[in-house]
Amino acid sequence: MNKKPNKLTLRIVIKYFLLQLPGQMSFAVILLLFRQWVEVPGYLTWVLLGVWVAKDVCLFPFLWRFYDPSHYPDRFRMVGRRGYALTRLDPDGYVQVRGERWRAAIADGQSPIEQGRALCVQAIKGLELTVKSCAEDQPG
Repeated sequence: MNKKPNKLTLRIVIKYFLLQLPGQMSFAVILLLFRQWVEVPGYLTWVLLGVWVAKDVCLFPFLWRFYDPSHYPDRFRMVGRRGYALTRLDPDGYVQVRGERWRAAIADGQSPIEQGRALCVQAIKGLELTVKSCAEDQPG
């Protein structure tokens, strides 16, 4: 895997905290509604909201890399990945690639692929992969 060096940017920080805002706002609304039904001191509402925000701040050092699209540039790429057939592909069936089950069809001109055989992803269209048989019979 081509791993980029760690580089935290202001864009990543802003993206992370903007994506945390809906959860924080929802929690604030729930707290305000809860205060209408149960008598809770005002300071406790602010403390709980502060704890919720602090949780997001504390998790940031562990999660920021996942908000950086250049950190793992090929993490979603399927073409070229190896997998194996879960069912016989003649002309279509199910395969497993990177631990995920996919519907797949064999590439034009290819012979059927038997269950358990190794395969390589040639293309992806929507939620269906186009695959061909690989030389190795090891699951990928």
